[in-house]
Amino acid sequence: MSLASFDQITLDYNSGLIPPPFCHKYKIVVTKNDQDKLKVDLSLEYLDRDELTEEEIFDEGFSMEDDFVWKGDLPIVWGQEIEKRLTATNWKKKGPQGKDGSAFKIKLQNKGTTELLYPDINKNWEILAQEIIQAVFELGKKEAPLQIKFHTQDKNSQMQHVEFTFYFAYQSIELNSTKSRQTKMDWAAGQKLLKYIFNFDYYPENGFDELPKKSGNYISPGDGFWYELTPLSNSGKDAIERIEKLVDTLKGYC
Repeated sequence: MSLASFDQITLDYNSGLIPPPFCHKYKIVVTKNDQDKLKVDLSLEYLDRDELTEEEIFDEGFSMEDDFVWKGDLPIVWGQEIEKRLTATNWKKKGPQGKDGSAFKIKLQNKGTTELLYPDINKNWEILAQEIIQAVFELGKKEAPLQIKFHTQDKNSQMQHVEFTFYFAYQSIELNSTKSRQTKMDWAAGQKLLKYIFNFDYYPENGFDELPKKSGNYISPGDGFWYELTPLSNSGKDAIERIEKLVDTLKGYC
């Protein structure tokens, strides 16, 4: 069975034993028709929330309407992305559950053959699945494209600013900068940048509702708040270097 293509692929995930409101499961079914166009069927369900009050759910940044079901067309670029991942993956016949009880499996249908497979590294496919879910959220109008903003201001009030708009549905990125003429960004480079940006934790209680007017480096990662990119007083050398590298990287796009 060739793993370079597919007629239909199903990504099935269960987060396992993590507590609510975080525990969830999803199933993504991507089907290719005779014209190589794609259909997607997503079912996302959060589990065991009857144990929590609405306030407890809201306090964790969730809502009462996080479950989502949607069917529709998926841009063909995702078929190409899936096929690249199929080719690059080493497969196992059996996949053990994670230590937390989580499980990820893939059912592949191609040329009349169906096989249940498990990737050697779940994380790579889980990231792909999350990106497809984000694409579906955009297509289904559940969420707007992700917008990330960076602003830097020195002590002389010299300012630089850049905005990244990530369109997951079409794997495209728009840039709007104070100085740079660059208006587009390569999707692979954008994925690396996102991974780097979200390697840090952003806590709303530490954020600002509006962009501060004092000098500093600030990021708005898409949650409506601004966060100062500065090491804490007890930060180690590694943390300081990572923040400095992120700031330098973002400044490069201004």
